[in-house]
Amino acid sequence: MGLVAFSLNVTLDGCVDHQEGIAADETHAFFRRLMDESVAMLRGRTNKR
Repeated sequence: MGLVAFSLNVTLDGCVDHQEGIAADETHAFFRRLMDESVAMLRGRTNKR
């Protein structure tokens, strides 16, 4: 059976705005490697306010 990975971009204070901070290069490299090795991706977003 294959590996299932789940990722959620959120800071410790609950912020999900990608413009509020920049992740370290090591973090980007890790997730880029995960995405490069993926067979399928499911992405989603809701705008509930």
